[in-house]
Amino acid sequence: MPLFGTDGIRGEAGRFPLDAATLPRIGRAIGECLGGPVLIARDPRRSGPAILALVRAGLLECGVRVEDAGVLPTPALALLTRQAAFSGGIMITASHNPFQDNGVKVFGRDGHKLQDAAEADIERRVAELKPAAAEPRSEARAAGDAPNRPWLDQYLDSVRARFAEGPWLQGLRVTVDCGHGAMSRAAPECLASLGADVNAIHAAPDGTNINAASGALHPENLIEAVRRRGSDLGAAFDGDGDRSVFVSGTGRLLDGDAVLLILARLMKRAGAFEPAIVIGTSMTNYALERALTEENIQLVRAGVGDRRVLKAMRARAALLGGEPSGHIIFSDHPVSGDGLLTTLKLCEAMVSTDASLDALTADWKPAPQLFRNLPVAERVPLETLPAVGRKIEEVRRRLEGRGRLVVRYSGTEPLLRIMVESDSRSLNADCADELSAAVVFALDQRADAHPQRPPAVK
Repeated sequence: MPLFGTDGIRGEAGRFPLDAATLPRIGRAIGECLGGPVLIARDPRRSGPAILALVRAGLLECGVRVEDAGVLPTPALALLTRQAAFSGGIMITASHNPFQDNGVKVFGRDGHKLQDAAEADIERRVAELKPAAAEPRSEARAAGDAPNRPWLDQYLDSVRARFAEGPWLQGLRVTVDCGHGAMSRAAPECLASLGADVNAIHAAPDGTNINAASGALHPENLIEAVRRRGSDLGAAFDGDGDRSVFVSGTGRLLDGDAVLLILARLMKRAGAFEPAIVIGTSMTNYALERALTEENIQLVRAGVGDRRVLKAMRARAALLGGEPSGHIIFSDHPVSGDGLLTTLKLCEAMVSTDASLDALTADWKPAPQLFRNLPVAERVPLETLPAVGRKIEEVRRRLEGRGRLVVRYSGTEPLLRIMVESDSRSLNADCADELSAAVVFALDQRADAHPQRPPAVK
């Protein structure tokens, strides 16, 4: 069973692979791979201290020096790993998942997530190592504690240094929904230090409330707060702070596609966008592709995941890339998606143009999309299900010239994801219903033919 998904190792805390027998082996395998001192941090979920202690025990076992940065956003850990010349960094987080889950993200000395080959080496080494005899004693602090302050300050100084000095956000009213996650201190502090009038909501992590009815996955709370307070901008972060979604002053929700359009247009008109390429993913809305084409900007689609976006950006020397989920990557800050940096870039766009977020997106109208998530017990290769393949081709023919279909397994959760996009919501629903039914029927048939196997659909 693979350890790594599209964004590190992830699962339910206390169960394989995040159990006391496996985590020290993971730590040792990572330490052997990185070969030198490691910076480690975590988000504020309850299981973080114990998992950090177990991973740390494995790192120490192979002689690796470990520096604990406390609670920090993932982009901070990635940036600081490179700036402070560590051999690598480890982030204990499950990003947008509920508090019961956790995970391990690994970064190389350059601040980039490890490549597939390195992850495969770690997986092989974990399989070779014997399970830990006993759970190492945890010396970690409580779940909602403060970060290691010097590391947080260094990160905030690095982010602020990319913009004008002084209170350049003076007069801008910003509401931030921190999702009770790793941005709960960093984002309000940074924005306030630059002069913004900041209203922070869901910024009191207690170890169990991370992402709970808050943050980037629940923007309805931010929309209400922006309208109630009369803010100029709202920003919502996920649990580890590497992505963000936004709300305009009128309460309009804007995802990563809208952000890419705003920033690409401004960079192009400033004469600072060569080559004129934006990297998106298979999930990027077709409306963004049309809008960029009108600006003589090419959209190139990569696989899902910010690591794949960055790889495509490097291959094409692109300056800007991202995902609808809110991972935005800049070529001059290529270590990770950073929700705080993206928020400041959007603020800068508003200030420099003296325009509201609504004005900057007046012509943005995304094509209707429908997402369907089917829980699965097993990731059965779709090519082994001929009836599903035929239905996929049938749906794609129906959408030709007016939309797209994406069918893929989640890399972080036991789900088969279906995305249908077209100019018609009813067509989207029909296509999703038909395809979902075909998948369930095919998997049920497979389970009947192989009764010794668990059902593929939960």
